[in-house]
Amino acid sequence: MTNVSPDPIFQMATGFWVSKTLMTAVELEVFTKLSGNKSVTFEQLQNDILEMDKRPAEVFATALLSLGLINVSGERGGGEGGGEGREKLYSNSQLSEVFLDKNKPSYIGDFIIMMDKRLYNKWGKLPLSLKTNRPIEAAEGGGGEGDDDNNNIMSARTMFDKAKTNQVAIEQMQMFTRAMYGISVSPAMALAKVFDFSKYKKMMDIGGGSGVYAIEVVKQNQNMSAVVLDLEPACKVANEYIRQFNLQDKIHTQVLDFFKDNLPRDCDVALLSHVIHFLDEEKDKVLLKKVYDSLLPEQEDRNAVIIISEWLLNDEKTGPVPSALMSLTMMIEQPEGRNYSFSEVSRMLTDVGFTNIEKRPLVGPAEIVIGHKKK
Repeated sequence: MTNVSPDPIFQMATGFWVSKTLMTAVELEVFTKLSGNKSVTFEQLQNDILEMDKRPAEVFATALLSLGLINVSGERGGGEGGGEGREKLYSNSQLSEVFLDKNKPSYIGDFIIMMDKRLYNKWGKLPLSLKTNRPIEAAEGGGGEGDDDNNNIMSARTMFDKAKTNQVAIEQMQMFTRAMYGISVSPAMALAKVFDFSKYKKMMDIGGGSGVYAIEVVKQNQNMSAVVLDLEPACKVANEYIRQFNLQDKIHTQVLDFFKDNLPRDCDVALLSHVIHFLDEEKDKVLLKKVYDSLLPEQEDRNAVIIISEWLLNDEKTGPVPSALMSLTMMIEQPEGRNYSFSEVSRMLTDVGFTNIEKRPLVGPAEIVIGHKKK
């Protein structure tokens, strides 16, 4: 026998226990109902918050306590020295209070719901996707993105095209866009600190979704304005957030398919956040060349820049884990695309003309790759 423990394998095998517990609690709005530093007895938790019979309520509460999502915050009742009359009180943990109360701007539950409703069941069919090299719907014979020609860039784009006339597709896209806002606030805030925007004037946020990066860059740099480029359902969501921050005079949206339509030609910064992993390298280079040609020419005090935000693989292709698993998500979701390493992104940028390419950490698994346009 060796000294190697099987515990890491056990943790991998049971990882879905944790994720589905979290997803269920968010779907039931447990943390929103407990928000505001509310403390409740078990009976109140069972009847008013969880609305379950005693057995599942006790089992579920124990699971949430073990994960640190709720706390036993104290006791009440009974006299000095304790006694049977004392009751435990349940409340949100600080983590849940900040990030899982849907009435707070820091709420990331939309992302969790999207992971549950859109991806959870698809991941259960990962072997099929890997064996067929097709996204799940196409691999199961459902048609869609896998049956179209090379002009059909990605399943998301198919959904976007349908969103012009299909109300369900519109709602799906808007749910996805809101989900991305919640988990993008921290890296967007970090971008405005990691890169010096003081010499620049206008950024195009390509496939910008909710506009969170444009919002944070403009909030922290009075010299900057921005345009968020995306299809109509996403632009409507972006406009909601732009109005929320009263930035209508500095940020506008433009309905645009960045493969079919011309990009603006008055920008000295181009941002692509979580865009290139949807595409294969050849289509990425087509898009990057289009960006290069659209950026303003070299100025006296600066060169126009492209900023690519991605969960990069290391150059050895051994990790990190979030980037490697995101690539598997591309397998079940998209007919092409994967996560790339810095060396691969650098090569694509060099091939279309960008120079002085560098990488900087952002926040969490996110990093940025910067390239400069020069004459």
